[in-house]
Amino acid sequence: MGVILHRYQRETPETWRPEGSRIYFAASLLHILAAFGIACLFTLVVRFKVGIFAVGLQGSFYFAICIWGALALPILLESAIFVRLHRFVVVGRLLDWLTTSVLACIIIWWWLGR
Repeated sequence: MGVILHRYQRETPETWRPEGSRIYFAASLLHILAAFGIACLFTLVVRFKVGIFAVGLQGSFYFAICIWGALALPILLESAIFVRLHRFVVVGRLLDWLTTSVLACIIIWWWLGR
């Protein structure tokens, strides 16, 4: 996602740390750990048949949206209020975490349904 938004990052250069392979590795590891955590939480929700979330693909999508809305959305929007970020960078980060949530829930839904 960052490659698409680099031109907007250049508009606020004082906000960004220097990039490199270690930074990309750390960010990727963070996404993997978050996806694993979301998948574990969704597994518990499915096993205990919690509300609308335990009903197939639609339930997994609802869960992903709720997790994203409860965690990533407010954190990123609050950061955008206090940190000088271009609005497209904020939109890109929101979409990035939304895809992480949705993919984690859909993959674990598929895995549990096998």
